Amino acid sequence: MEDLFGGGIRSKRRIQTGVQPIEPSYQLPPFNPDFLEKYDESGSSEKLSPLSSTSTQNLLTKPWPSRPQALDKGLTGWRWWDSTVDMIMLMLPLPFIILVIAAIIVDGRPVDGDQTTLLDQAIKGATTVFPIFFAASTGRAAVKYATWRLEQGTSLGELEQLMGSRTVASTFTTQIQLRSFNLIGLVLLIVWSLSPVGSQSVLHILSTPQKPQSSTSNVSYINTRQQEYAAPAGAFYNTWFSTFSVLFGSSILAPSIIKESPMDSWGNFKVPLFSSVLSAGFPTDEDGWASLPSNFTPTYSSLFGIPVQGFDIGTTAFNVESTYIELSCGNMSVTPQNANGSKSALISTQGPFVSFVDVPVNAPFAIGYKGPDILAIDAASAGDDSPYTVPTTCPDCLRSDLRNMTIDPGTLLFEEYEGLDNISSVSCTPSQQYVESTVSCVKTSGSQNCRVTAQRLSTLAHMPSAITAFSFPKAALGISALLPNSTPQFFDVNLIENYIYTPESIASIISGEASLGMNEGQTPLLGVTPKEFSDRFGQMLNTFVYGSTWNSTPYIIGAPFEGIEYSRIGGNNASFVVAETQGDLVAMIQNQTAAFTVPATLITTSRVYKVDYPWLIAFFICTIVMLLAAIIGVYYSRQTIVPDYLGFVSSLAKESPYIRMPDVGVNMDGMDKARLVKDVKVRLGDIAESGETSGQIGRLAFARMQETKPVKKGKLYI
Repeated sequence: MEDLFGGGIRSKRRIQTGVQPIEPSYQLPPFNPDFLEKYDESGSSEKLSPLSSTSTQNLLTKPWPSRPQALDKGLTGWRWWDSTVDMIMLMLPLPFIILVIAAIIVDGRPVDGDQTTLLDQAIKGATTVFPIFFAASTGRAAVKYATWRLEQGTSLGELEQLMGSRTVASTFTTQIQLRSFNLIGLVLLIVWSLSPVGSQSVLHILSTPQKPQSSTSNVSYINTRQQEYAAPAGAFYNTWFSTFSVLFGSSILAPSIIKESPMDSWGNFKVPLFSSVLSAGFPTDEDGWASLPSNFTPTYSSLFGIPVQGFDIGTTAFNVESTYIELSCGNMSVTPQNANGSKSALISTQGPFVSFVDVPVNAPFAIGYKGPDILAIDAASAGDDSPYTVPTTCPDCLRSDLRNMTIDPGTLLFEEYEGLDNISSVSCTPSQQYVESTVSCVKTSGSQNCRVTAQRLSTLAHMPSAITAFSFPKAALGISALLPNSTPQFFDVNLIENYIYTPESIASIISGEASLGMNEGQTPLLGVTPKEFSDRFGQMLNTFVYGSTWNSTPYIIGAPFEGIEYSRIGGNNASFVVAETQGDLVAMIQNQTAAFTVPATLITTSRVYKVDYPWLIAFFICTIVMLLAAIIGVYYSRQTIVPDYLGFVSSLAKESPYIRMPDVGVNMDGMDKARLVKDVKVRLGDIAESGETSGQIGRLAFARMQETKPVKKGKLYI
């Protein structure tokens, strides 16, 4: 190659590139840097240092340290600023380590409002500052390691690889641009990829899901096995029968969604017929329990539910002992009415099916019962006729030795009268069923929902199922006299009959055909199957019996049970002593306790802290890598005695022959030099003097701005 610089370096061979070099048609002048001929021993330069000693561009007026200096960055000569930076770098991972420890400590604990706010703010803050702190620690470690490698001696490629890997993006682009796919590049890529992983993983380390927590509690419910007062005259009729009639009629007229609901109109849970559960095909376990799915709608024993009180907010599960009458009815028969003008030849005060009064001429239907009088057998119960404190009208009121007795259940006769023409008759066999039900109630601050979730036949001692409310004369006569009068009776409005026809349709119940309506001798009862009649008429009977227990109507609509506890003028009090064992419950039943208190399991769903440990481990690993990067930065900073040179423009300026700095301050790092020369204006521009290349080719160099000219697009430079 031609001697371009006159005494400069001669190239022995041409560098082969993809572009053919341009051979100029003129000879370049020899290159002779100004400082070689104008820089004297005093350190002044006519060209490179302005003559004015007060100019900010005069490099010689700066407070440079004396020379020579020893290269010393050990502990004894370490500056307080560098030590402070090292301490800060080592402390950057500390908040994240504390956050990891705090998350582990609160794992599984109930959520605390103030604590949640603090943790939430800490997590959000960590998400923001983690990549910043990670970049500060890792970038500094890369620079310090590169400086140490420079001191020890290394390749330019390694230095470029390290210095170009001080951010996530630059790390990836540097490896690609340098095509340096080596171990250092792999480590840098792995380390820097942890920055976004750490900032995102912290968002997932802690959550506050709802967690069920179980505890014990107590609930109280009305005893359905207690005495009932459905006598045709007396306290029940004179005191609360009118209130019962209102509740009874409103239950019949309730929307179908209420009738099919597990609760009645007042939030009391309804007891299913256990036979409907079994007929649905649900299996029983070894203890006899059959589970009821939530989407199953059983046939309920009554329109009234059982009142229960004492819930706390949450899900409460408890067992309930109850009883109900179940009917088994045969086929319907239609016979003509008697010609003598009497309404019925079977139902009367004289029997054979006994009622309280003879059937009135305008009666749409009548009820009569034929069966044994249980009080004639149990003379001890029959001897006390008190309607209040010594009840006698319930199976559990009888002597315990009657439990093994075989008795005729009797027959219940229902007759419907079609004007003065025909009589539609259905005979039914009543039986008293005793069941144990598991009830689940979910209570919130604004609502309460209960349903029976499992059921089995009761394991407690009880009377034979043949002994029912009809086995007691007062109850049987009361049902025959009062049940037909519990709702209004008009030509086309008969709520009880119309419920038996179509219980789902309110319109049909109100205005459907009744016995005295113009139905042309055809009763809708003929379209009701024996099973449907058994269930529907049984619901009417159980609703009546439930409603006639001791002062039940106030408690059906939500009156507190404490009123029962302090009132003994018609039945025994409510017990708020928990029946811990079956023996306790049997004693309460025998004592005819008005309401039982039983143990329950309360499940509350409180929010708790839950740590996602895979995310926590990922965040912890990223934090440890940040700590290791900080330690590496401190370690190599202490192992290096040369000043920080890489990455500073002042270092580049010092090595430029066009920006002459004094040969002093060898122990100053790049930032120290930068503070001294920060006001000097520089430019990467054209330093060729006029006539040097006839203006056709310029010299590109890093020099002070006043000694360069701006570069031009399209011009050739060397």
